[in-house]
Amino acid sequence: MPTEASLRVLRTLPELEEIRREWQSWPGHRDSDIDMFSEVVASNPETLRPHVIVAYRDGRPDAILIGRIDLTTLPLRVGYWRLPAPRVRLLTFVIGAQRGNSSPQVSELLLREALESLRRGEADLCRLEFLRVDTPLYRLARSLPGILGRDHSVVRQPHWTMELSKTYEEFLKGVSSDLRWQFKRKPKRIQADFASVVVKCFEKPDEVETLIRDVESIAAISWQRRFGLGFRNTERMRQLLLFQAKKGWLLAYVLYVEAKPCTFWLGYLHEGVFTSDYLAFDPDFSKYSPGTVLQARVLEDLCARHAKSIDLGLGDDYYKTRLGASRHEDTELYMYPPTVRGLALSAVRTLTIFANEAPKALLHHLRLLSRLKAAWLTRRQARQESPES
Repeated sequence: MPTEASLRVLRTLPELEEIRREWQSWPGHRDSDIDMFSEVVASNPETLRPHVIVAYRDGRPDAILIGRIDLTTLPLRVGYWRLPAPRVRLLTFVIGAQRGNSSPQVSELLLREALESLRRGEADLCRLEFLRVDTPLYRLARSLPGILGRDHSVVRQPHWTMELSKTYEEFLKGVSSDLRWQFKRKPKRIQADFASVVVKCFEKPDEVETLIRDVESIAAISWQRRFGLGFRNTERMRQLLLFQAKKGWLLAYVLYVEAKPCTFWLGYLHEGVFTSDYLAFDPDFSKYSPGTVLQARVLEDLCARHAKSIDLGLGDDYYKTRLGASRHEDTELYMYPPTVRGLALSAVRTLTIFANEAPKALLHHLRLLSRLKAAWLTRRQARQESPES
C-alpha cells in the first residue's frame, strides 16, 4: 500500500452520498449496494447510524467496507430456539461489505480500522455477515485480533448460486432427466385436480399490500414460521418491498389454487442477478409439490427476462442441489474488543455455538442425523395427511 494511503469513517448517510460519484467509477460497481444499504439504515428502527470505512489512495477512494451500528439483542440460538440475550451495540459489516480493492494489504488496513472502532468504544462487538472463507478479509479477521478478541466458534455454511441459460428450453437440457420430468408432470397433476391454477408476479408498488397479505397467509402456517424463520409481515419488510418495487427490482411470485394463495417465492432482480429471499408453501397442498410447480414457472420467467444467474442463499436445501447450483462457503464471523464486556460476550456466544453444534457433530459422526431428519419429515407428512390434523 503506498504511503499516500489514508482512511475515513463515514458515520452519516449524507457523508456516504459524497463518495457516490467516485464509487460509480469503480470496476464491478453496483450502485444498488449503496441504495439498498441506505434504505435499510433509514428504515430499520434498531440502526443507530452507518459505519462505513473508506480507504483512499492518492486522494481517491480505493476500497470500502460497508457497515452499520445497531442497538439490538445479541443473536443467540440453540437449534431453532432463540435464547435470552443482552442488548448490545453491534457493528455489522453487511453481506459483500468490501468493495473496490480487495488485496490483502487494503483488507488489513480496513480491518485494523474496524478493530480500532471497537477499542474506541463505538460498539460492543463486530460482526462480518456471511463472509466468504476464500477471501483475504476472512483470513485476516481470524488472525488480526488478539487471542481474546478472536471468534472461537466459526461455523461455515454453504452458499449456493446457479447460472441460467438464454432460454428455458436450454436450461431444461442442463438438468437431470428426473427434474425435467417433475417440471413437466407436477403442473399437469395439480391442474387436473383444480379448475384454476395461476401464478402471479408482483412487481409494482401498488401491488405490495396485496402481496404481503397473500404471502403472510402462507407464511403463517408454514414450517418456517414454527421455528421463527422465514417471511414476517413487519413494517421493515413492507418498506423494503416498496423500495425494491420503486426501483423496478421486485419479483415476487405467488401460486394461487382456485384463488387461494398456495406457495410463494420472493426475490429481486438487478443487473441480471435474481436474489432469492423467501420461499414457503401451504402444507395442505404438499402432495402436489407446489414448490416444484412454482419453481418451474419462475425459472421460465427469469430466462425470458434474460436473467444471468440466481443467488439461492445459504443452507443445504435439496432443491438447490437438484437445480445444479454451485456452492462456496460463507461464515458469520465476530470480533471483540479487549474489555471485560467483550470477553463476556465472546464466552457467551462461544458456549452457545458449542451447545448448538456439538450434538449435530455427534449425530453426523454416528450417521444418525440423516435418519432423524427423514423420520421427522415422514412424521410431519403423516400428520398433515391425517383427517384429525
